[in-house]
Amino acid sequence: MATPESKIKKAIASDLQAMGAYVFKPVQMGYGKRTVDLLVCWRGQFIGIEVKRPGKTPTPLQVETLDEVRAAGGIAFWVDNREDVRAQLANLERNLI
Repeated sequence: MATPESKIKKAIASDLQAMGAYVFKPVQMGYGKRTVDLLVCWRGQFIGIEVKRPGKTPTPLQVETLDEVRAAGGIAFWVDNREDVRAQLANLERNLI
């Protein structure tokens, strides 16, 4: 059965792909380096997105991972709904022009 968070991830991934983005949803098995829920390349930008269900926030390790993406020059944020992703990308698009 799909969890509320997995439904949001699926909707966001579908929206991003419809916008022409490359989207990778890594399956974390407890081995190797941790990462965020969605690794995205959109308009030449590397974007890491952590997805939470409404009412939840990222764990300290997830925040650390988002910070690592930013420190490497990528864009990283967390969301709990698909509208926030659209808003983040609209803001990014304004800054790319």
